[in-house]
Amino acid sequence: MLKILIIITNCYLAHTLTCNDVLDLPDSKRLTLKELQTLQPKDTVQCLAHLGKEQLLKEEADFIWQSIVNYHGGIGNIPDAILVLLHWVTPALTPDDYGNLTLSNIDVIQNFGLNYGLNEDQLSAIADRVREDFAGKEPQDYSFYDLTALRQILCAFNQSEIESIRPLAYKEAAILLGKLENCKPEVMQGFATLAVHPNAFGSPAGWSESTIRVIGKVADYIPQEFINQNNKPNNN
Repeated sequence: MLKILIIITNCYLAHTLTCNDVLDLPDSKRLTLKELQTLQPKDTVQCLAHLGKEQLLKEEADFIWQSIVNYHGGIGNIPDAILVLLHWVTPALTPDDYGNLTLSNIDVIQNFGLNYGLNEDQLSAIADRVREDFAGKEPQDYSFYDLTALRQILCAFNQSEIESIRPLAYKEAAILLGKLENCKPEVMQGFATLAVHPNAFGSPAGWSESTIRVIGKVADYIPQEFINQNNKPNNN
């Protein structure tokens, strides 16, 4: 503990922090914006995995993102190895920022597919990049692995795109897709169409309680008269 206090004191005296200093801080220590601003872009990038692992204030995420952009000399120059580590820096990216990225790497897509509370414009911009960049794949080509990487991005697709996903691929990913947050009703209705396909879960009349639990929120978009009343889960 004394070593840590000495490090902090010395950093404040020098008015700067390095990545090594940040990594030596206690886990309970949260850097303020003022402290983040003492990091050089090189140290911010070097410490990105640590800095982005927990939810950030908007101004903190904005500062980290701009440091990354400045260090690499522009958004288009940022390597995939950095993009996969953005995590809670992700909300700082604007729709225009996404327009300057290439989202062809499934590990990069997986970062943007997690739920960071992005707004509709941000998700739509990401979805546009995926449509353009993702190895020429159309929704009907998506595998279980693709769907689990895309996750929240699928909420920016339209109903016809969702319904063109292979029912078996949907079935394999259903437990994750049924937990998506703030998806448009048309997207959830698209998933509901897949759920009742013979190659997915088939007729809702024959579903067990466990099937309804697997498809999660999608069950709310299937007409209740099609679901066996005896198989409804007890949520009490």
